[in-house]
Parts: sequence; structure tokens; C-alpha cells
Amino acid sequence: MDGVLLVGLLASGVRFAMPILFAALGETVAQRAGVLNVGLEGIMLAGAFLAVLCAVATGSPWGGLAAAAAGGLAMGLLHGLMAVRMKVDQIIAGIALILLGLGLSGFGYRLAFGAGGVGQVPGFARLDIPGLSDIPVLGPILFGHHLLAYAGVTAAFGLAWVLPRSGLGLTLRAVGENPKAADAAGIDVDRVRMAAAAFGGAMAGIGGAYLSTAQLAGFVENMVAGRGFIAIACVVFARWNPVGALVAALLFGIADAAQIRLQSLYPGIPYQAFIILPFVLALAALAAAARSAHLPAALGRPYRRD
Repeated sequence: MDGVLLVGLLASGVRFAMPILFAALGETVAQRAGVLNVGLEGIMLAGAFLAVLCAVATGSPWGGLAAAAAGGLAMGLLHGLMAVRMKVDQIIAGIALILLGLGLSGFGYRLAFGAGGVGQVPGFARLDIPGLSDIPVLGPILFGHHLLAYAGVTAAFGLAWVLPRSGLGLTLRAVGENPKAADAAGIDVDRVRMAAAAFGGAMAGIGGAYLSTAQLAGFVENMVAGRGFIAIACVVFARWNPVGALVAALLFGIADAAQIRLQSLYPGIPYQAFIILPFVLALAALAAAARSAHLPAALGRPYRRD
């Protein structure tokens, strides 16, 4: 019985990790280019709402996913406009996105579905890989998830190859480390940063879509519940490595799954003590990683040509 519970915990941890992973991968690319976006929470909320709205309207979760990605991309471009083009402080621009996403998602949901809420939301079905999903222990943990989960893992390994080994990755890292030298080499620093901010926003929107159409199949106001901030913690903890971000997201996902099970196992303990478990883990990870982390040299600094 304990083995069954452990397998269920790990499988749930993988599912809980995916929204964090998508946001963390997008933020990894953005921060590599020197753009810090603390507004992932608001973008994920907007993506979660748009995914539900358009999934219901089109009858397909793919329509919701496309809308969430497009909405996230638009919010990423908005952040780029403020932080890259207008040179606004990136922290302030990110906080504005949090408020915008929180307000628009809640108001839009009530406007679209009213007090009665939405009925059944078309969601992504789990993809059981024939032969692999039946493997004892490993099958349910690794091969019984939604298609988006496999896409997230593939994206992590793909970005791990692109960033250090391709011309695009070199351009991103040059802009984030030494934008003056990149500019002298003929690279349009602001354009690259805008593209990175847009990509980060689109990935955060996809993370929100996973949360509302694959993990929960519905929308609740403020349902992201801190996952955007945990995604930023994953980026720092992983030292801007996409595969490291995957590992960190899995750790937080397992912690989130564990706190839900602990609430039922220990009903005498206030549930708030378990809810804070992933956030305590995030703080501990940040404290441990901050001492040896090497930030991109130009992270958070607007570039102004002499």
C-alpha cells in the first residue's frame, strides 16, 4: 500500500510541476536575454482564463491553448514595451502585469460565465503510451500524462541544447551578459529582448492553460496561487539551465502533491501549515542557490546606447 501511495504521489507531482515548468522555461530564456519578469503570476492567470473561455467557445482544448499562448505573448510584449522600450523599472512593470492579469481574469470570467460559472470544460485527455504506461512503478509516473506534459519535458531538453550550442542561444546570452558588445557586433539589443519577453509570456500563458484545461478542467479566481513566483525561484535555483528548471519544477510539484495528501493524513493540524510547504521549499532553494548563483550580468538593466 505504501508503494501505491508513493507512485501516486510522484505521478501527481509530475502533473503539478508542468504549469511551473512552462513558466520557468520561458523565464529562463527571458532572463538569459536580460529581461526579468516578476509578472508571471498575472500572465498565467490570464492564460488560464483564456484557455477556459476559448476551449468552451471552440469545443476543443487546443483552441484554449492557442488563445492562452497568444494572450501570454501579448502580455509579454506589453512587459517588453514597458521594460525594454520605455526603460521602466522591470520589477514595477512586472507588478503591473500581476495586477492586470488578476483583474482581467476575474472580471472576464464573471462577464463571460456569470455567477453560475462555467459547465464542463473541454480538457486534454491523458495519453497512455502503449507498452510503456503498463510498466510497473515507472509506467504511471512517467508515461501516463497529458500530451502537454511530454511537450514541456521536450522543450526543456530542446532549450538546453539551443541556449549553449546555437547562434540564437549565443545571441540571447550576449544580450543578457554584455549588451554593449552585442550592439557593437550589430545585434539589435532591444529587438532580441522584446522577442525573449514575448516568448517568456507565451510560455507562461501555456502554463496557465495547462493548469485550467489539463490539471483542473476549470477556472477559479487567483487559481495560480503563487506558481508564477515559484517558477522564478526554479530559474534561479537551476542557475538558468532549462534541464535544471525541469528538475526544480518536479521537486516543487512533488511538494505540492505531498501537502495535499498530508492534509488528509493529519486532519488535526491546520491545513495552512501544509499549504506553505512549497513556498518554504522555494525560500530554502533561493537561499541555497543565491550564494553561488551567477546572474546574467545585465539582468534587469535597461540598455541605453551611448
